[in-house]
Amino acid sequence: MHINVICYLRVSTADQESGLGTQEEVIRQKIKSVGYRHIIETFIDEEVSGDSHVEERPGFKKMLEFIRTYNKNNAGDPIREVWVQTRDRISRQVDMLGYATVILRSFGVEIRATEESQEQLVTRIYDILGEEELKKYREKRKYGIKRRIGEQKIMSRPPLGYKNENGKLVVDEEMRPKLIEIFQMFEDNATMSTISNKFGIPRSTLAYMRKNPIYRTGEYFWKGKVVYKVEPVIKPGDIQERDDDEFFS
Repeated sequence: MHINVICYLRVSTADQESGLGTQEEVIRQKIKSVGYRHIIETFIDEEVSGDSHVEERPGFKKMLEFIRTYNKNNAGDPIREVWVQTRDRISRQVDMLGYATVILRSFGVEIRATEESQEQLVTRIYDILGEEELKKYREKRKYGIKRRIGEQKIMSRPPLGYKNENGKLVVDEEMRPKLIEIFQMFEDNATMSTISNKFGIPRSTLAYMRKNPIYRTGEYFWKGKVVYKVEPVIKPGDIQERDDDEFFS
């Protein structure tokens, strides 16, 4: 029986006695003394201030994505802890440390420090402040999404056949003829395999295109709702509708 763990190291330009090598050695020695731990991966942020937002750090962001993917694919034996030399390696700001704690706990992961004993006394304070910080972050993100929708800005990666132009969805005119041909093949009941082989497009992408109304009506969906309209790829007259009577005659 073991617990899967991640090591997180951070150094800023001001750090002198807590370099990466020192941090990693102290963490590994502590993990070895505690026992029953298996280190899966180590993530590093170099020349990053302890006052910076954790989700703006390259190493921390990669760590979150790694944990999210790993725990999704290994639900029976997930990562359960992130180890640091001291909690200020996560952040020197109490509210940001609490925020990171809440984010990691949403993945079922706890922060562990080699100097754990004295810091356990203030863990609950971090939790409370972290929840407030997370609430503020979500409100800010909600406002940002609402503003982007109001400005008809793109919310995610453009669908095939569209491109991002100054933050807005526009039709990729070079792709339009190919898209029209694909939708004509949809209309003619060509198989997904036939279309996929002809254009080199995965069948999953083709299935998404077929059911996405943006191509025919320009309706852009976000979270299951139409939030605005853009120019459709398929215009009236582009597709010749199939005549079933003629087909079966």
